[in-house]
Amino acid sequence: MPAAFLLPAPTGPHAVGTVAQHLIDHSRTDPWIDRTAPRELMVQLWYPARPARGPAWPWLTASEADPVGEDLAQTVGAEPRIIPGLDRVVTSGRHNAPTTGRRAELPVVVFSPGFGAQRNSSSAVVTDLASHGYLVVTVDHTHDATAVEFPGGRIEPNTLLPVLAGIEDPDEFIALATRMTEVRAADLRFVLDELGIARAGVFGHSLGGATAARVVHDDPRVVAGINIDGTPYGSAALGKPFMLIAAESTTHESDPAWAAFADGLHGWRREIQVAGTRHLAFHDTVLLAPALPRITGATPALVAEAYGVIDGRRAVGVTRAYVQAFFDRHLRHRRSPLLDGPSRRYPDVTFVPHGTQQTETFSLMRPT
Repeated sequence: MPAAFLLPAPTGPHAVGTVAQHLIDHSRTDPWIDRTAPRELMVQLWYPARPARGPAWPWLTASEADPVGEDLAQTVGAEPRIIPGLDRVVTSGRHNAPTTGRRAELPVVVFSPGFGAQRNSSSAVVTDLASHGYLVVTVDHTHDATAVEFPGGRIEPNTLLPVLAGIEDPDEFIALATRMTEVRAADLRFVLDELGIARAGVFGHSLGGATAARVVHDDPRVVAGINIDGTPYGSAALGKPFMLIAAESTTHESDPAWAAFADGLHGWRREIQVAGTRHLAFHDTVLLAPALPRITGATPALVAEAYGVIDGRRAVGVTRAYVQAFFDRHLRHRRSPLLDGPSRRYPDVTFVPHGTQQTETFSLMRPT
């Protein structure tokens, strides 16, 4: 059986190596289960490497693929069902490939995925950063990811989705979403501690974008961040460099929290919108979107509502370009003209002026 979709090769000069790590935070109990077990995380390190043979790292484990496929089908309005070939999708990372240099000297970026999503859910962007000389750390937020496999084959499911589905009071929903953001931010701070990282950037998609904003605000080691189309629950004004990347459907009018956060950015800032995109266009499965009606039975209209009409490879290319330009500027001090204004190469990207009332976000309930 072929892979459900193919991830585009990275564009940088380096091959990509990767390794998974199981981390246990004995200072915290897990807030989403029985509150007696320590908080456990799976993280992935992606880094520039020398070319190496060996198997490519899977996008999902075989045990994660079925529940992720069922969740994806439901996300686009179909009945939950297994999506064939998800377990055959591979990333560009080679397990334990030899690094090109000293890891301690690499600029570090941490990635937080959206609610329900896995640590590899934006691997097209992550591996591209690694190929350009970054150490990128991606994090599974246990019990709000759809499924996380730990060493020995233990699977921890998403325990929060049924809780969220049962909430009708908007204030109660916002309170829980804010709490989720706080837990995720604590996850990222713990990862920085465990890996001995003294300086980093952070980015995330959806709820991961809200997490990025929280960590930039709270942790002095995190010097810059990007929120990709995520409502900034519980976030405060920021004076550090920050960029907002919005779907075309994301506007200040549609999400007052996004508007308030954008207006509260008083350091270096950019806010851009990508034409033809909806919320899930920044998830690797945008590459699978054209096939989802056939595979899942979802209507083309519902798939377009989730992903937009942008070509999947174009969505990846735009996101890669602007994420790298931002971190090159703020972690490597390399100026990129791409951040200075509209580009002929990317006419589908619009710069939103500071203080205007046009650019948005999404609903937390079904995003990945």
